[in-house]
Amino acid sequence: MDDKIVNFPNKYERKKRVDLRNGELRCEVSERWVKFPKASDKYPNCEYLHLDIMTLGANEKDRKLCEIILDKEQLLKLLSELPVTDHTKT
Repeated sequence: MDDKIVNFPNKYERKKRVDLRNGELRCEVSERWVKFPKASDKYPNCEYLHLDIMTLGANEKDRKLCEIILDKEQLLKLLSELPVTDHTKT
């Protein structure tokens, strides 16, 4: 009986992979996402990332809420040092 079961790929996981390839990192609980640039901007003193914070508009089309400009090195440092709270054990 089990050999007749066809497992379909997880659409949610597939969508996340496609979004990442398109430079988009989606919120896990809302219809918002961060849209990353194709490349960062390098200057003598810093390397910047221009990030667009996006949502779906009333017409179901992408709408930019705002843009933030971050120091790429500082963002990577902050992420690498961010502690983890383990919620896997209940």
